[in-house]
Amino acid sequence: MKATHARYWVVAFALALAMIMYIQRVAISQAIVPIGEELDLDQAEKGLILGAFGLSYALFEIPMGLLGDKLGVRRVLSFLVLFWSLFTALTGAAWNLVSLWIARFVFGAGEAGCFPNLTRMLSAWLPVGERVKAQAVMWAFGRWGGALAPPVAVFVIYHLGWRWGFVALALLGAAWVAFFL
Repeated sequence: MKATHARYWVVAFALALAMIMYIQRVAISQAIVPIGEELDLDQAEKGLILGAFGLSYALFEIPMGLLGDKLGVRRVLSFLVLFWSLFTALTGAAWNLVSLWIARFVFGAGEAGCFPNLTRMLSAWLPVGERVKAQAVMWAFGRWGGALAPPVAVFVIYHLGWRWGFVALALLGAAWVAFFL
């Protein structure tokens, strides 16, 4: 395979998505206090909400990766980013513990396919000698997204409230898909 300059765009999209993914993922931790107050959640219920993501992520990472193998990374990543972004927005529509838990669980199921499919995308578009470096940078950008998420989420929640804040954060994923396609 002859390397082309298209691989730089592939890496740029992977880096951007890694950051967006972590921003959307971590935002709940900054919003859990106002969510808990409005929905009258106790500490145990807040723990259930925060744990819903991890449970579904663990359950769906392999199936979502297999889906990318079967249907293709571009199609699956586009669908998954829109899917989990929809459930990011629906987090803001929650009216009780159950609705919030379902939104976060389904959100986690969608995000579970991100890194397996990004890894496949990088392995398909990059020469062997560039793959590990690109993976390392992608994981670093994900962590930078996680580090940026608290101040971004606090800013968005302060200005829009937690409900509209999740809608605004969902738009990041929709914008990524629009450019990716």
